[in-house]
Amino acid sequence: MDTSLDTTVSDLDRDLSTEWIELSQSVRHLASRLETKAAGTILADDASQLSAETTRLCDHLERIHRDVETLLVELDEKLPVLDALPPNVDPDEVEREALQIHRETHELRADFKDIIKALFMWQDDPSARVKRHNQIPPHTD
Repeated sequence: MDTSLDTTVSDLDRDLSTEWIELSQSVRHLASRLETKAAGTILADDASQLSAETTRLCDHLERIHRDVETLLVELDEKLPVLDALPPNVDPDEVEREALQIHRETHELRADFKDIIKALFMWQDDPSARVKRHNQIPPHTD
């Protein structure tokens, strides 16, 4: 993995740590206890409002946490497996080829191979295309 991807993965691991969910639950519990202790005092209304807003904030944080985890799982399922690439294949090249393939699916071309691909909704595998490009010797004039 390149360093920017390593950094991103490290940031995601830190941001999706269960520590944040535990903190959310702890803050929620503290706000609820404060509301209970403040009942019948002049702070009751403020403590109740604090507890309600804390609950809203914690619910939102936990929902975002779940949504991001779900999106990452879906992304893992949809992306090509980069771990299976040989060490000499650059993951950035695979990503560029995936974008190129996506563009090509929206281009109107009249050669036979592209017509057959369109009929069967065929899409090239980006990693296979990179491997194929690496096997073809560079064209020199």
